[in-house]
Amino acid sequence: MRSPEQLDTIRRLNDAARSNPGTASIANVTLGFQSLPDADRFAALAAIVRFSRFDGDNDPYGEHDFGAVYRLATGGWTQERPKDEKTIAETVFWKVDYYDNTLTYGSEVPWDEHQTKRVLTIMLANEY
Repeated sequence: MRSPEQLDTIRRLNDAARSNPGTASIANVTLGFQSLPDADRFAALAAIVRFSRFDGDNDPYGEHDFGAVYRLATGGWTQERPKDEKTIAETVFWKVDYYDNTLTYGSEVPWDEHQTKRVLTIMLANEY
């Protein structure tokens, strides 16, 4: 069990990893995400960087380590899941994982930024 202080630190580091991909985290995208048109990739990334809709469904442990953004049939991107599934043209997942400094094993101390590297993975939902 993590202490409230450890959880707060993990959440802060994950928020930084998501909002500063490639700087506060190692950014990794799948081939499916890479195959999206440039405008969609940039719009999805912008939605991920600004993501703030954490709730019990996507953040049960309060770590801010997972989320989804949606391209609507109208072409716009949103972090709010539409009630009508038919209006969703594409779903993109993002996930922050914690590794040791060699990127070999999972980190045993994800609240310690000196002993943990964060990897942000962005993928199409159908690649999961």
